[in-house]
Amino acid sequence: MFRRKQPVPVEETVQEEQPSDEPKSTTVDEKAPSNDPPPVSFFRLFRFATKGEILLNCVGIVCAIAAGAAQVRICSVLDDTLSNGVA
Repeated sequence: MFRRKQPVPVEETVQEEQPSDEPKSTTVDEKAPSNDPPPVSFFRLFRFATKGEILLNCVGIVCAIAAGAAQVRICSVLDDTLSNGVA
């Protein structure tokens, strides 16, 4: 289902050394190749989704919003109940 992209080989360029009086630098300026996939937009992420999958995603989003809104109300009810000493 998910395939990893094969890393692209990095071409190394060879530079001729020129004689100089300066000491050679020991730091490495080469970047290591990254295996991270490129970022994609939200709509491109679901480009192969069927209509049923999109419907289920929408239902899930609505339920997540309802659960977040209900959590505030439940916490306030529990706070009132626990602070009044009613068990």
